[in-house]
Amino acid sequence: MNRKITNLVSSSLLALALVAVAGLAQAAPKPLPPQSNAFGKGYAELAADWLEWALAIPAATNPILDPDGAYAAMGQSGKVWFLAGNFGGTTERTITVPNGTALFFPIVNYFWVNTPEYGDDDWSDEQAAYVRGLIEPIIDSAQDLVLEIDGRVISNVYDLRVYSEVGLCTLPDDNLFGIPFEPVPHECVADGYWALLPPLSVGEHTIRFAGSVPATNFSLDVTYHVTVKPRHKVAKKSVPLSR
Repeated sequence: MNRKITNLVSSSLLALALVAVAGLAQAAPKPLPPQSNAFGKGYAELAADWLEWALAIPAATNPILDPDGAYAAMGQSGKVWFLAGNFGGTTERTITVPNGTALFFPIVNYFWVNTPEYGDDDWSDEQAAYVRGLIEPIIDSAQDLVLEIDGRVISNVYDLRVYSEVGLCTLPDDNLFGIPFEPVPHECVADGYWALLPPLSVGEHTIRFAGSVPATNFSLDVTYHVTVKPRHKVAKKSVPLSR
């Protein structure tokens, strides 16, 4: 084999190798493990942040009630964006997220907002233990959990259970529950199965999560069609040289 042919064969093999590596790099990612501390926070802290985010948005534009994804960007910022479930049933949403953004969301969860104005005890270690004792058995009943990313079924979904840190939730007048709350932060916690996905590659993706919680006769099936767009660099303006 002459050198020219050898070079062609080597180039072809290199090209195939690069394509294979690129394919692996853009494969559907797996959720990071709950013990991880990626993007500056762990699962328990992100779960508290998610709850604060979800409850702070008025019902009219709240992503939990969003039928098609129009409000997915509400309240989003930073390196991690949140996805919402629903209050039961099937929902299909189409959203766009910036390149380089991780996604965090509950597959199923149950949360508590401590409301002394409606008879709850003030928050304390004893109240925290009482609330946990109420919430945990509810999520213990969770079943039929499904997480699919770009058609790939995630097999270890039952390893993704986390009890949140204590958040401080401020609810607007037009809140998800349709009842008035004192205009002060309320302690809030959540238990559930969560997923933290590292940034998806630029392009089109599909995320589906589903499950049921028989203790509350709840079930959901939510699909997100996600477009990841590259971040646009701001062009630098040229400065004319002085003469």
